[in-house]
Amino acid sequence: MGFGDFMSTVFDPGDLFGYRGNKTVSKANAALDDAYSKAEDAANKNASLYSQYMNKVNNAYGGEAAKMGDRVAALENLDVYDPGQFSYDKDVNDFYSKAANQRVNQATNAITNSQANAGNMFSSDYTNALAAKQQALASEEWDKAFDRYQQDRSRALQEFSTNANIGQQTYSNMYNKNKDLLGISQNAQDNTLNAFGAYTQGLANNNSQLAQNAANIAQGKAANQISQNKSLLGKIFG
Repeated sequence: MGFGDFMSTVFDPGDLFGYRGNKTVSKANAALDDAYSKAEDAANKNASLYSQYMNKVNNAYGGEAAKMGDRVAALENLDVYDPGQFSYDKDVNDFYSKAANQRVNQATNAITNSQANAGNMFSSDYTNALAAKQQALASEEWDKAFDRYQQDRSRALQEFSTNANIGQQTYSNMYNKNKDLLGISQNAQDNTLNAFGAYTQGLANNNSQLAQNAANIAQGKAANQISQNKSLLGKIFG
């Protein structure tokens, strides 16, 4: 075998400047570009899914979460219920019967007539009987007036207590309602914030993966170029 035949076998003069190698590198780079294009397309689809997810969360919870401030203010501005102090401005004198004096007069007249008919108008028996009757009637009327006073005061106290309990229950119902509404808004806000955290984390991961893919593609292309250069130098100086 001559020298020329040997050189043709070891080093192809037709590929002195690595044209075939260039084609191989171009194909490899094209494959890397295609892979990156597919990864980028997948990343864009992921970003779209993240946005759809966040939109659905906002539609479901955003309106209620936006009421958070109003709900807090409503609870803070709810006045504490104060029924006040029970007061009663009447006394026993307000409950004496209007007919009491008439009954006293009738009783004393009966005694007077009886004693007059007996001829005892000026006796101590008449005076004593008249005084005893008047005292008994006065005591009886006072007892009746006091009983009526006690009943009326108890009725007024019961009415006050009933109204106070109704007011307290109304306040408690309003407080619990506002508290429950605040809890709903708080829950909606928590769900929205959690979803936003997942959304931003997903986008961040997506971007990081794209950046890593781009770095890998660049590294791959650089490696292809280095390999091509080494192959060409090897053929020249091999």
